[in-house]
Amino acid sequence: MADITARIKEAIRDPHKEVNHMNTARIRLCLTGEKKSLVSYAVGFSFYAEIYLAFEEAWREIDNARSSDSDSSDGTDIVAYHEKIWQLSELIGMAGLNRTERLQADLACLRSLDPAIAHLTEGKLDNTHTREDVISRIREKPHRLLAYAWVLYQALFNGGRFIRRQLIKAGPEFWGISPEDLASFPPPLSFWHVPDDPSYEKEFRSRVKEAEGLLTTAETDDVIEESVEIICRCKALTEELDKWAAGFA
Repeated sequence: MADITARIKEAIRDPHKEVNHMNTARIRLCLTGEKKSLVSYAVGFSFYAEIYLAFEEAWREIDNARSSDSDSSDGTDIVAYHEKIWQLSELIGMAGLNRTERLQADLACLRSLDPAIAHLTEGKLDNTHTREDVISRIREKPHRLLAYAWVLYQALFNGGRFIRRQLIKAGPEFWGISPEDLASFPPPLSFWHVPDDPSYEKEFRSRVKEAEGLLTTAETDDVIEESVEIICRCKALTEELDKWAAGFA
């Protein structure tokens, strides 16, 4: 049987292709088209940021629970499951992956560049339902952590390459930074910076495959199903953004 990364790739193939097509067109439009707009980019970025922020918040909850559960009176099966999830967390938790601080810095910078961005992303466009739902889904079944890690970080590794090229094309003035700084991806672009070493992504893939060995067949199947759910959520977010853009235009 194929490993979990191959099975996820096959499961999300069609919905991912659709979402990728949708987002590619919209990214080009707001960054390099005649109607390029920092506000449009920032709103879209803030919507998708909620998924990463929620996933990593749930991940921190899992890690923080380890010490508090050390003297747990839960049954043997529950304790064994928690231990397995902590092992999974340690296995896939590579240095340089976490995006939370970068996202927070980027969002703060974008909001400082245009009052309209602060108004829209901090109040008018309430997207807290996304964060709440993602956290709830991981709390319900913590092994889903693997689905979010694989899908979201792979999107950053792979789709991020295309987006980084578009970010540079937008030019330093668009981002309010100097030409010298653009290539290093400081805020408001730091989310998109990932290690350049090809072995880094290879190591992450290897760890995810190894993590599969910690899961039961049912848990593995659930991770694959959740991966599809993540892509469908991304499509719904983009459609929600389209409705906002239609009213904003």
